[in-house]
Amino acid sequence: MRTKALLLAAAFAAAGVSTSVAQVYSVNAVGYVNLTLPVGFSMVANPLNAGTGNNTITKLFAPANMSATPTACRVYLYNNSTGAYQTVTFSSLTGNWSGTAAGTEILPGDGVFFQNLSGAPLTATFVGEVMQGSLSTPIPQGFSIKSSQVPQAIDPDSATQLPNAADRIPGAPGDRIYRFNPATGGYQTYTFSSLTGAWTGPGGSLPTFNVGESFFFQRLNPATAWTRTFSVNG
Repeated sequence: MRTKALLLAAAFAAAGVSTSVAQVYSVNAVGYVNLTLPVGFSMVANPLNAGTGNNTITKLFAPANMSATPTACRVYLYNNSTGAYQTVTFSSLTGNWSGTAAGTEILPGDGVFFQNLSGAPLTATFVGEVMQGSLSTPIPQGFSIKSSQVPQAIDPDSATQLPNAADRIPGAPGDRIYRFNPATGGYQTYTFSSLTGAWTGPGGSLPTFNVGESFFFQRLNPATAWTRTFSVNG
C-alpha cells in the first residue's frame, strides 16, 4: 500500500542515535520545556502553546530557541491528505528556515520529524502555555502524526493515569500506532485488537510517551478525536 510505504520510508536512514529526552521545568500554566534532539531523526511535538503566530516551524526552532545553530537541519511535515512530506531546511546563509511549510503552525497534539544534521545533539527550548480545559485532538482517517496536547509523560491508554475513559486515546479494530525509535530507525507497532478491545504490541500495551514525543497514528476507521480534560491544579 502506497501510504504505508511512505510511513515506513519515514524512518529514513537513522541509526546509532539516542532517544529524545525532555525535561519539564514548570507545573504552572506558563512554562518551558527543554527537548533534546539527537543526531539523526526523531519524532517530536510542540508541548506548549506559544500563542497565535508563534507556533510555526520557523519560530519554534529559531536559533534563539536552540542550544546551537541548527545548521543543515530539516523538519519534515507530513500531509495526511497527500501522504507526502513537506521539507523545511535551515539555511546557514540566511540564518533562517526555508520552504513552503516554514510558516506552518505545529500545535500541541500534532508532530513532525526533525532531522539533526548538525553533528551533535541539540536542545530546543519551547516556551508557552500548558494546554488546559477540555482538549480535543482530531485524528483523521489514514496516517497522521499525533502527540499529547499536555506536556506530561504518560501512557495514553493507561486507566491508572487517565481514569476517565473518555480521556484515553481512541482505538477501533485494526487501528495502529507506530512509535519511532531513533536508535534503530524503525518502529514499534501497536494494534487495537477487536478481541481484547485494547492496544497490544511490544511489552503488551502502549508504552509511556515522553514529553515532546510524537507518533504515527493509522486510523482505518472514520475520523475521530482524542479528547481529554486537564488542569494543572487538578
